Amino acid sequence: MNREIFIPIISVGCIYIGNTLYQWSLEGRKDIDWTHHHLGTFGFYIFCSSVLFFTGFFTLAKQIIDLTKKNGNNKNSDSSNSNNSIQFLKNIKVSFNLYLISISVLFIFCLVTTLLEVTKDVGATLVHHGQYNLLVLSGLLLLYTSTFSMWWILLRYFKFKQIIIGFIGFFILLFITFEIKNVVIKKDWPIGIDNKKFMFLDKSDSKVCKVSNDFIAWPSFIPAGSTWIVAGSRECPKEKGFSNLDYDNILHIDCPSSSSNNNNNNNEKSYTTSPTFFEEQKEFGIFTNDFKTFEKQYKSKTFKYSEPVIIKDETVMATCGNKTEIHFQNVKKVSAHKRASNFNEPTLKFSTTNNNNNNNNDEEEIKIKTMKKEEKSKPIDILFLMIDALSRAHFKRALPSTFETLQAIQNKGESRVFQFFRYHSLKPFTDPNTIAMYTGYNSLNYDFTDKKNGLPSSRKPFNWQENPMFFQSFRNDSYVTSWIYGLCEDWFQAYLKTDKPENSIDHELVLPFCSPLAFPLERPFGIFEGPYSIRRRCLGNKHIHDKIFDYINQLWDNYYDVGKIVTATFMDAHEGTMEVIGIADKQFNRFIKEDMEQNLNDTVLFLVGDHGSHMGPYYMWAKGGSIEVSMPLLYIVLPTWFTNKYPHVEKYLLENENKLASPFQLYDTIRTLSTFPEFGGIDVFDPTGENRKQTKGLLGPIPNDISCLDLGIPHDFCQCKN
Repeated sequence: MNREIFIPIISVGCIYIGNTLYQWSLEGRKDIDWTHHHLGTFGFYIFCSSVLFFTGFFTLAKQIIDLTKKNGNNKNSDSSNSNNSIQFLKNIKVSFNLYLISISVLFIFCLVTTLLEVTKDVGATLVHHGQYNLLVLSGLLLLYTSTFSMWWILLRYFKFKQIIIGFIGFFILLFITFEIKNVVIKKDWPIGIDNKKFMFLDKSDSKVCKVSNDFIAWPSFIPAGSTWIVAGSRECPKEKGFSNLDYDNILHIDCPSSSSNNNNNNNEKSYTTSPTFFEEQKEFGIFTNDFKTFEKQYKSKTFKYSEPVIIKDETVMATCGNKTEIHFQNVKKVSAHKRASNFNEPTLKFSTTNNNNNNNNDEEEIKIKTMKKEEKSKPIDILFLMIDALSRAHFKRALPSTFETLQAIQNKGESRVFQFFRYHSLKPFTDPNTIAMYTGYNSLNYDFTDKKNGLPSSRKPFNWQENPMFFQSFRNDSYVTSWIYGLCEDWFQAYLKTDKPENSIDHELVLPFCSPLAFPLERPFGIFEGPYSIRRRCLGNKHIHDKIFDYINQLWDNYYDVGKIVTATFMDAHEGTMEVIGIADKQFNRFIKEDMEQNLNDTVLFLVGDHGSHMGPYYMWAKGGSIEVSMPLLYIVLPTWFTNKYPHVEKYLLENENKLASPFQLYDTIRTLSTFPEFGGIDVFDPTGENRKQTKGLLGPIPNDISCLDLGIPHDFCQCKN
């Protein structure tokens, strides 16, 4: 077959198959577990389609260029009849120009239809995830194009032999550099605080979980901030806003007056307390049933602004014409403070009922382990910082200053830093991990193999009595509770399909993160804006994580003399480049090193990840990614005076640093703390201690040879290779 016919057919065939494979990669379901299991398949489809697209369009474009050159040469040559292409076209009675136009039209048609096909789905949800697919496809095509362009330029200025010799030398140098760097990275990857090491293998006991160390930690090769070309500046805008909410809860709006009488409405000042944004979400079709509880709970009210005004709500939206700014604060609740001021003289009463042979009920009061006021006038505070999608390894890699601050805290000696190298997640997504760490409930649906090995064949119904939130175990007559969730989502409805426990949370902060400034209405989970963005996440001229730290500091000041339990979720690591979390290093470091320094002597700090990075190529295609996604961050910082007073606490925490553990053990650990006098002296949901006698978590013995099966970790996600 003549190449004038053969090449267009092959090209169109490649483009058609490429489009088909790309459409296959767009398959989606609301089942996040199914999606994660098929990420590799989707990646393979996208890779193949990118190769086919490049091959098809390149060969077709080259055919057009070659024919155009021949046409020009034939016009300047008297021997045009000798040209094979021209002769072939004469044989089939087609003019040269008509054929050239036809091929050009075919190229344009294929290009337009392909662009329409690949941009048909630009969503960023589980069902419609085309925006992420398109980003990967574009990156691959850019790589092919730049590689080809470089090769073409080299061939123009150098001989082929020179290029080959140059490439051989370059790749030898690159290989040597890579190997040296890889040795350094592999040596550093397992190192933690005090130069303690992640244990890949226990040579003395073959039954102990063995984790592979045969992988390349690719993110360590990428310079920090390398995505700025695509993602832009890492800093928030420096411009001062038109409004501010000061530390005394006073809102100031300075809206510039307009010089035009026709623009008075454009500078009208107002403010809205507890703005919900739910009506706007309904208009854009992103309002879900998860928000219905919030819709009932929060009622927005809008007022005209004339002078500085005291704001009693925790979230307020300032408006200047068509511009808006979001502010949030912690507002002290007098009733909550009064309720939590009874650490030394409990107002809660607990009793046990013993059934005797006469079927009479004899109640015995359970004594709470209290402390005298001169010993301690308030319980130890609990600060639980959960960073979504952050592994132990990437915490050290992306937040080096914060890691060094933890080492400095350890060196100073006033607090003890415990690290848990083998803390293992249950799945590579949020649902089962946070449910387990917050409530101790097992929400997993196990497959046939796991059920055959003895894991539950069905889930028992969830209820708050059997699985309370971890902070409910602590006395509410000693603690004020705060739930800060840096994503527009009702965690309780989204994951447990139920309302939060009644009267269990004194301060809930979610509304600011539902603002279109943080949760865009058109594409709330897009690549370049929103909580999963590869760009900075700002509210005004501050990063969202920094504003959350301000809120926590304000809460600490408002309730300085009573116990506090703060659970805060950060979304900075939840994106595909693994770069955004690095932006937070400066503020995390400042918060722990400066803001919390004076409080650590009376605070237990938890730094926790629910799983590692699960959105980028490292997770999809690299062995190291599959290991890191299952080994999330877990540090526990305790006052040294507390560990000195209870040596067994330090003993077990140190022993368990390299023991396999899961979010279930973390939950048990926190509930066990509630039984110490310094934390209230009783587990409110297990006053007798009988039900949880054997579940001490990391504060009790963990067998050396504990397995994924023992911890309820599915076999296909377990990193133990023995």
